[in-house]
Amino acid sequence: MQVLEILIGRTQIAARQAGLETIPALVLKEALKPEEAIEARLIENLQREDLDPLDEAEAYQALKEMGYSLTAIGRRLGKSRPYVSQRVKLLKLHPKLREAVRRRTITPDHAHALMRLKDPKQQLALAEQVQEKGLSVHETRQRFRELLGKKFKWRLVPVRISPETYEALQKIAPEGNVKRLIIETIEKLIQT
Repeated sequence: MQVLEILIGRTQIAARQAGLETIPALVLKEALKPEEAIEARLIENLQREDLDPLDEAEAYQALKEMGYSLTAIGRRLGKSRPYVSQRVKLLKLHPKLREAVRRRTITPDHAHALMRLKDPKQQLALAEQVQEKGLSVHETRQRFRELLGKKFKWRLVPVRISPETYEALQKIAPEGNVKRLIIETIEKLIQT
């Protein structure tokens, strides 16, 4: 009987717990090179559902250091390049913020909003507000702008109108541009 080493997967542990003596496995003709085994383990690990965002970021970084581009990593794992890139950026967080992401007291999206602040003290103070007040990502971004003294250039005001109303507005709008018609009408109302 030949004994083989299981490199990838937790099938062996699950099989033992289930009382099985044999498991289905893929046997390679040649042993994997050490870097191939590491790569395979990283990719298998990234498939776990309970992976925290920083473990994920560290795995992406390790694959990047093995020569993979962010695009190649994304393709291989069914993720977009921006998604992979955003995860890797989490590694630049202040250690306390990394821990908050790991504990899931702030989300990766909150962390990205906080990273825009260059001063670590401001990042930590805003992170504390996020945790204490349960700020949404949008509210966090607003606080970020307030801290920097940046005013909004515009505000998004979603308005739902019926298809019939939209079609009627399209008929009277210059070049059928309903958005422009609404903006110009509101600006005229404000001026009067």
